[in-house]
Amino acid sequence: MLRAASAFPEYQLVLAGAPGISPDYYHEYIGDAKVKILFGQTYRLLQQAEAALVTSGTATLEPEMQAARNFVANGRYAAVCYHTPIGKVVSFLRRHILTVKYISLVNLIANREVVKELVADTMTVEQARAELERILYDKDYRQRMLDGYEYMAARLGDAGAPKRAAQEMVRLLRK
Repeated sequence: MLRAASAFPEYQLVLAGAPGISPDYYHEYIGDAKVKILFGQTYRLLQQAEAALVTSGTATLEPEMQAARNFVANGRYAAVCYHTPIGKVVSFLRRHILTVKYISLVNLIANREVVKELVADTMTVEQARAELERILYDKDYRQRMLDGYEYMAARLGDAGAPKRAAQEMVRLLRK
């Protein structure tokens, strides 16, 4: 992701550090690259970002969707990236065994591709660079992404959907 984003020197690169991971760990991979690491400021960072390459696996639905709504409301765009050292195996499993079409929460909720998923063997420097280029410079592409986020947000409903769903389950169980 860093190599892909470095192809756009007119932009400042910032990494949202994960809680519990040492800055030293990141520096092993960053080396001398010009990138800042910020901890505990993911949402603020997304509010300021022009574009993002995002990985997600531990974020809960409500904060992630709130971040997505704020991100898009501010005219921001993202791609979801999942790298694995066994990319060809994962890609084979996705095509032939797994039944879900998407892995990102945004796409799962929308039931269509809103954000590009660069997964396993498609998560390459060139693919990530090309996606960033589309996000940064292709107005029609950006508009389709915004429309997709709006559709996803409409499917989610107002904030608090998990609580309302739980209340409805309790109501039905009491019948």
